[in-house]
Amino acid sequence: MSEIKNVMLIGAGGRLNPIVISSLLEQGFSVSALVRTSSTAKPPPEVNLFRTDYSRASLVSAFKGQDAVVNTITMPDFEEQKNIIDAAVEAGVKRFIPSEFGIDTSNEKAVEIMTFLRMKPQIIQYLRSIEDKITWTAIITGFFFDWSLNNGFFSFNLPARTAELHQPGYHSHRLSWSNLSTVGEAVAHVLLAQNSPIVVNQYVRVRSFNASQDEILKSLISVTARIESARGLDTVEWKQINVDLEEKVVEARNTLAQGDTSKLGYILSKAIYNTGGNFDDEGVVMNEKLGMKPPEGLDAAIERELIKLLPQ
Repeated sequence: MSEIKNVMLIGAGGRLNPIVISSLLEQGFSVSALVRTSSTAKPPPEVNLFRTDYSRASLVSAFKGQDAVVNTITMPDFEEQKNIIDAAVEAGVKRFIPSEFGIDTSNEKAVEIMTFLRMKPQIIQYLRSIEDKITWTAIITGFFFDWSLNNGFFSFNLPARTAELHQPGYHSHRLSWSNLSTVGEAVAHVLLAQNSPIVVNQYVRVRSFNASQDEILKSLISVTARIESARGLDTVEWKQINVDLEEKVVEARNTLAQGDTSKLGYILSKAIYNTGGNFDDEGVVMNEKLGMKPPEGLDAAIERELIKLLPQ
């Protein structure tokens, strides 16, 4: 198989695509982005922008000359992503990176809890069936730490200084987390690995660090106090709230059934607690094998986000 050089991303905006684009450009890839005809996204000038109505002909035309296609957009419809894959095959694309980037959906127990993610392993099953036509790599990252911290996704509310600790005992469970920069770097290094057997038709798991809710709260308290002291600010205490995760999951399922995703984090948390979620314990971390740089740690990631939030 020839070298992977030209890479197309599905989409150009969102929380992840700009990070992935930056990482790919930094590693010398020729990067293109595929957006809907009506999109107002404005990627960097180095990125070639293609527009599509997602018809087969439109997709094949856009994919011509691309070596790899990366999909970071969650697509709940199996046929929609299958259509993209089939167009990539028709256009001669060599590698497809599907929309994973999160909880390990190769774990059947996780998917049983998060039934709305059933499409993801179905896509991998389809890719396995056509490995004679196109190769694939599924990148598993765990929760996005910095994004979750800023959006209260894992029960920490920075502006309110509150921390919901998941009971009974889940709060001490160490999980693998990835900052967005680690996710972007992982995409670039998976493609830099070219045709290595460690990435071809494989799940690849990366992380920035492992931490429990208890450890995150301890770091938040320490880093907040340090920054406030350096800026001459009065220290505001963090409030710890113990919540029954099982009750929160029931509540989240009820709101999700009504189309409200604001409590989705509880369901995802339960799934990852019940299926391990610590890649180091499982012996599957690939950062070093991919040649990725040492990742930013817990305290550094929290400090980076709090510096932007706290008053000067």
